[in-house]
Amino acid sequence: MVSRIKFLYKFIFFVFLIFSFKLHSSNLIINGLSKLSLEDLQSLTSLDIEKKSFTDNEINKIIFDLYKSDLIYDIKLNKEENIFYLTIDENRLVENIYVNGNVRIEDKLIIENLSVKKNTFLNKDKINNDIDLIKNIYFSKGFNNVNVVVSSEKFSKDRVNLIYNINEGKISKIKRIKFIGNDTYSDKYLSSLINSRSLSFYNLFTSGSNLNTDNFYFDVNKLTSYYKSKGFFNIKVNYDISQSYLNSYILSFYIDEGERLKIDDIYFDDQNQVNDDFIRNTYEKFIKKLSKNNNFYDKSIIDQFLANLNENLIKNNNYNSVFQADILIQDGNNYLKVSEKKVKTEVINSISIYGNNITKDKTIRSKLNFQPGDYFNKSVIDISKKNLLSFKYINNLDIQKITNDGIVDIIVDIDENKKTGQIMAAGSFSGDVGAGLQLGIKDNNIFGSGNNLDTTFLINDENTRFNISLKHYPIVSSKISNQYTIFNTESDLKNSFGFESEEQGASYSLNFEYNENIDVSSGLSYKHSNRHSALKSTSAINDNIGKFDIYTIDLSLKYDSTNDFLYPTNGALNSMYIEYSPDGISDDNYFKVLLRSDLYRKFKNSDRFLFLSNDIGLAETSNNKLKTTYAYSLGGLNFKGFDYRGIGPKLDGIYLGGNRFFTSTVGIGGSFLFDDKDNISTKLFYTVGSLWDSDYTSQNDLNLRSSVGVSLDVLTEIGPISFSYAIPIEKNDQDTTREFNFTIGTSF
Repeated sequence: MVSRIKFLYKFIFFVFLIFSFKLHSSNLIINGLSKLSLEDLQSLTSLDIEKKSFTDNEINKIIFDLYKSDLIYDIKLNKEENIFYLTIDENRLVENIYVNGNVRIEDKLIIENLSVKKNTFLNKDKINNDIDLIKNIYFSKGFNNVNVVVSSEKFSKDRVNLIYNINEGKISKIKRIKFIGNDTYSDKYLSSLINSRSLSFYNLFTSGSNLNTDNFYFDVNKLTSYYKSKGFFNIKVNYDISQSYLNSYILSFYIDEGERLKIDDIYFDDQNQVNDDFIRNTYEKFIKKLSKNNNFYDKSIIDQFLANLNENLIKNNNYNSVFQADILIQDGNNYLKVSEKKVKTEVINSISIYGNNITKDKTIRSKLNFQPGDYFNKSVIDISKKNLLSFKYINNLDIQKITNDGIVDIIVDIDENKKTGQIMAAGSFSGDVGAGLQLGIKDNNIFGSGNNLDTTFLINDENTRFNISLKHYPIVSSKISNQYTIFNTESDLKNSFGFESEEQGASYSLNFEYNENIDVSSGLSYKHSNRHSALKSTSAINDNIGKFDIYTIDLSLKYDSTNDFLYPTNGALNSMYIEYSPDGISDDNYFKVLLRSDLYRKFKNSDRFLFLSNDIGLAETSNNKLKTTYAYSLGGLNFKGFDYRGIGPKLDGIYLGGNRFFTSTVGIGGSFLFDDKDNISTKLFYTVGSLWDSDYTSQNDLNLRSSVGVSLDVLTEIGPISFSYAIPIEKNDQDTTREFNFTIGTSF
């Protein structure tokens, strides 16, 4: 029995020697193979792995060759007494990819950016690169201490699940923002131009001070554009971040202003072109704009000038030329040379669109100013790009041109905002209508059509309102749109007008965006109003009680050149709104006009600004009396220092409103004690005005009211917060005053 066992051991050893001889030469042994053969390995390397001896360099060459193949995941090398042992870890396919531990960033955003994909072989280098990629994604969002560990679990014999385990850590904050090299503008002023914010008590819990690299690139562009608009032709701006302590960083902007360039003269290569009426008029407008800037170089003005010239070429079917401008320096003078450059005639063959996972192709194509068969012109491409970027649901895009013997294929690559829809919940508190809640669903690109849907439910101390509004672009144009709205409102007006009411109705409006500043809108509306539960019996109340069918026609004009929607500091906002309810068609008859004019002027090289605001309202009726329902009211947020509906005629404790009113407010605003103007603004103001002429009282004298005060506006993550303290200077005995006023959250 013992001899048999010894024989068996000798036989196994003999077989092992034979098998080993097949897998290695005298000083190379390869282990770990299951699916691959020696011949498979031989096909992957340029060296003969069956020769008798190898040097260190030759072994390294074999390993290098094997690593280039997707068939090998890992190789371990050991050397003992001049024998090389290679342990091969054969590759597996990726079945699934999972992400764990991520809270701030969605799985989809991470996975779609990974270089390792499903149904591909594992790749060690790609996985390591993906770890760095994930860290960079988090770093761009303000997380600088992210840890990523990759593991795998067996799915089947040849497949594994790949798992990225993420520890996000704490978000990093900007402790301080520095500007180096800014001789012309102060740190404080440049801070007001950028999005990034340094950490302070009022933005401690907001995203403004997060270490967000996306913001940094945007800030560099904003600073560069601003300097170029002020004549700094060769401006260079870079940024750097350095750790202060723990999760706190210092953001530094390095600015090389260069010399400020002033344009001494402007001329065309072909001066005969100036005889053209359009070119001459465009040229003269350009000269005026440039002179307002003291003839300093302004890239935005020049770009617009060239765009206008090139658009005219296209209108005249000239696709063979394009206008361009160059700065020439001769004899110490700076000249702007405008040239019409001939370009090679090329025909567009095809247009391919990529990246639009939500938006329909036809929606994108409707904004393109070219189609197959047209002559190619770069200006047309630029115009189309501008048109597409007018869509709020497109973040960015790239339009590429592929040319072959005069034939052009266009590729439009869309960076689409995946989240065009929004579910909103907002609270508010104001001195006017008290506490409120607003819920809503919005989508700026419903079903990829480019149309807007807005559903809103709101409730406050006076009103409960529900409405659905659809903004439809019939030709997917950013210029013309139709808006359809249906609504239902329940109001408790006992404390002010002496009754309750319910209203249901619908409206339609045709909107025209003439340009980026001018909007025109006209519409029709119908509402059924049921006013009841009168608090007492007076003529002012009784005339409003009952059921009414009301039809109105409205017209609005708006000019808006302000630099910010929430907190403007420069520009103008002028508007007119007309509302008419015709007699014979509508149960109520009235005509109302509301005029508004806001003017803002920013101090040079400062974040402070002057503002002047004027409002005028007129109302008339062909009947004897204008019902209090349609009269104007004054006080509260529209006249600080006085209570909501605290100004104007009253009768037996019932607010009457007025057929006439005006207010005028003048003041100065800016950061003052605060460096961060975009988050917080302080205003000093003086307001004068009055409301009068009610059809329900003979006390209709024009008595001026006035107040002086200060306000503090803060933009937070929960919405705008505004505080004001105003002292009435002139008032009537029947007026009610309120010195302190504030709003929290979204106002509605």
